[in-house]
Amino acid sequence: MYRLGWPCAAFFASLGMPLLIKVEIIHDNEANVYIATSPDLKGLVVEAETLDELEKEVWYLVPELLTLDMPMLRKKAVTHVSFFQPPVAV
Repeated sequence: MYRLGWPCAAFFASLGMPLLIKVEIIHDNEANVYIATSPDLKGLVVEAETLDELEKEVWYLVPELLTLDMPMLRKKAVTHVSFFQPPVAV
């Protein structure tokens, strides 16, 4: 597996190597929603009321954004998404 944000990711993905996409999740207390962004995949910004909804939306958008970001990849490129929540500053 090769992380999308690393150098030559498109080349390795075109050879069939699975891509790992890092997704950061934060909770907006004022709006009471979860927000997902990715340092690896340009344009990924998703908002949902629950973590389950958020994950579904991310999985729906990842193939679309991958083909926009790297048109040489086939639409069904093998991807793995790693969700994490950064520590909250107190």
